[in-house]
Amino acid sequence: MLSSLPQYVLYILAVVVSAIVSLYSVKKILFIARKRKIYDIPDNIRKIHGEEIPSLGGIGVFIGYMATIPLFVVSGAGWNYIIISTVILFFTGIYDDLMNMRPSKKLLAQLIASAVTVYFADIRIGSLYGIFGINELSYWVSIGLTTFCCTFFINVFNFIDGIDGLASMMAMLYCIVFGGLFVLSGHSPEACISFCLLGATAGLLYYNYPPAKIYMGDTGSMLTGFSVFILALSFIHYATANDFNVAGIVGGSQAYMIVIATLFLPVFDALRVFVLRAAKGISPLKADRRHLHYYLLDSGLSHSATAWTLIGANILTVVIAFVLSGVPPFVVLPVIALPSVILSFIAQWRYKSSK
Repeated sequence: MLSSLPQYVLYILAVVVSAIVSLYSVKKILFIARKRKIYDIPDNIRKIHGEEIPSLGGIGVFIGYMATIPLFVVSGAGWNYIIISTVILFFTGIYDDLMNMRPSKKLLAQLIASAVTVYFADIRIGSLYGIFGINELSYWVSIGLTTFCCTFFINVFNFIDGIDGLASMMAMLYCIVFGGLFVLSGHSPEACISFCLLGATAGLLYYNYPPAKIYMGDTGSMLTGFSVFILALSFIHYATANDFNVAGIVGGSQAYMIVIATLFLPVFDALRVFVLRAAKGISPLKADRRHLHYYLLDSGLSHSATAWTLIGANILTVVIAFVLSGVPPFVVLPVIALPSVILSFIAQWRYKSSK
């Protein structure tokens, strides 16, 4: 029945239905968490909300996302494995949010979830198309690199879930970018998946926007980061299959530049923090307040102002990549890095000036 509707109606319904399901689910989760006193306890390092707030909002994202995809997407080759990976990450996140799973065990679960989709669904990075002087990759190098990158981005997205609304807003931005590209290229299933995730995160944002009543938690951040990365790989796949021509984007290197630009800010921030921690002899995975959103927050910006500042920088990076579409990657890469680098200097300057 839904398949007979115009495509634009399907896309709107995908957003609206998933948002309603997510909104209702988060509302009930919030009620249960308060009733049972299941809270995210402040630790005065990264968790500074000053009151007991639930961190199980990701359950609502999962329900809104997974319950609506079957309505709009006919199951195809590979998606059963993606669902398996998503479920693995979902239950890993719940356990971590409630019991504080050991980082090594959580990393192992992330690697398994990533490997299941990369290997069995064969969604992987097959070539870098001359970027960094690298072209075709051997099969096992491709499997290993893609699994590593997927696991890395799951953690990158988990890092930005540090202040009210930021992770939800970032996820919505990524879904809009990739969903829009899939719409313009005529890839309806991937567009519907993007919009189902968009609606699911929008449902959470209603309660997660500053001042947050509930957090996304690892339950939501891991499955959302994974889903965004898979959408990014799907975009690259179609671009390199020569059946993708949107806004002049044709071919692998240009598609990579769009993906790199879209995901650049949180990846840059994570790498920056890893380097700073390593320079101090601290484990890269040890929690601290060196991320850009904490610098901006500690310099006096509100949660909402900080979130919108980072979203604005991310949007600017994406726009730059589209404007420079067709320009050689070695020219594009430094330019798309500029907004993040400049923001990093400004954030650190504001932070030091406020002390």
